[in-house]
Amino acid sequence: MVEEDRMRNKGFWENFILTAIVLVIIHTFLYDLGALLRWRVSVRNIVILTGLFFDTLFTVEFIVRSVIQGKKKGLITYWLYNRGWADFLSSVPILFFSSGPQVLLLCSGRTSEGLAAIGVLNILKIVKAIRVTRVLRLIRVMKIFGKIKNADSVMAQHHTATISTIAVSIVIFVIIIFTLLAGDPLGNAVIERRNHYEDLVDVVRYETDDGDLLMKLLQGDELGLRLSKNGTLLFSKVPITLWDSEIWYEDYMEIERGGYALTVSLEDINIKSALYNIRVFGIILSLVAGFMLFYTRHFVQIVTDVLFVVNRGFKERGYTLQVKIPKQYADHEIFELARFYNDRYLPAKLKNMHKSKRKKQSSLSMDDLLKYGNQKSDF
Repeated sequence: MVEEDRMRNKGFWENFILTAIVLVIIHTFLYDLGALLRWRVSVRNIVILTGLFFDTLFTVEFIVRSVIQGKKKGLITYWLYNRGWADFLSSVPILFFSSGPQVLLLCSGRTSEGLAAIGVLNILKIVKAIRVTRVLRLIRVMKIFGKIKNADSVMAQHHTATISTIAVSIVIFVIIIFTLLAGDPLGNAVIERRNHYEDLVDVVRYETDDGDLLMKLLQGDELGLRLSKNGTLLFSKVPITLWDSEIWYEDYMEIERGGYALTVSLEDINIKSALYNIRVFGIILSLVAGFMLFYTRHFVQIVTDVLFVVNRGFKERGYTLQVKIPKQYADHEIFELARFYNDRYLPAKLKNMHKSKRKKQSSLSMDDLLKYGNQKSDF
């Protein structure tokens, strides 16, 4: 009874984690979709908080798995061969350098420019690149559609998981390397925009120090959102009472020069960033789905099915089904083995089965002799 309860609890938590994996993949897409479609601030706040929940959940799961494997002295096996390193990358760094700081900024009311103040801006660029490692968790839900796509083979699941992990890891590695070496184009656009408006404020401040002139210049500029001088609000394109509910905290930056405080929109840059992230996410998701849906089936047909037939032929006395050898794969080593099985092993097996059957039908047992003797004595 205790063992049954333990297995039932294990099954419950495993199904819970599998459901969470599917949901976090959807969440990763919704995060950037919200920026692209300009969702309401309240909805995007919910997305941020939900991301914190998922990242915390998977971080705890990673720690628990590591502790359990450590007690079983299988921690290295989990890290190297069961993709523990992927579980780490898709949970811990994202929690501490992405969703965690985002929630802190959200609660403190600071803008995304506050990220620079806590010294993690460059790290966050990398974390945003590896956020797509959440897709690797899809590999663990293969058994959800196992028999539908011939993925119930343990070997097929293992090989599909391995090749999917390698492919996605290479894509993410290339993205990170290009980000480090070539720089982030969208990040550079933010820097250029900041420099432009700092120069604009400095020119007005040094030449005329006329706040009205600067205000007039910014009113005709679609990116200038509001301007203050020495704490006095000169203009705002969005009513102050609606600011927190209408303007997403990542969609603007604040520039302070002398006594001026200028708020500049970053919404267009963030939309481009969201579109780029969705494209990368879609490519990686398609890559994993392609391996899971097509490569798995191919692997089963040319490897697993062959081994299944040969294995049953070796183990079961009455199993004599031949391996079907496709012409296009006839020169593959596994089908050379299958040809030997078909042409040499099965005929020998059938011959032995035929001899055994004839011997059984023609041989006389001791019981038959005794029965014959008894019948003769009766006469």
